[in-house]
Amino acid sequence: MKHTFAPYLKHLGKTPEEQLEKNKPLMTWLQQKMEEKVTEEEAEENSKNWEIVKEIIDNNRPSGQKLFSRG
Repeated sequence: MKHTFAPYLKHLGKTPEEQLEKNKPLMTWLQQKMEEKVTEEEAEENSKNWEIVKEIIDNNRPSGQKLFSRG
């Protein structure tokens, strides 16, 4: 019996080319975001928010498997 995860991974393409096609809208959006000018205040707030996200991620991982901190 062959096991497959395909029914659970409908967002994935069947081929690399199909996946790239599915990714195009997000890739375009990301490119636009990367080209946007950010004020110093926005950059500071983004940095603070990123620190919070990293802390949340690490707090939900077992000790010894932290991604952003030691422990």
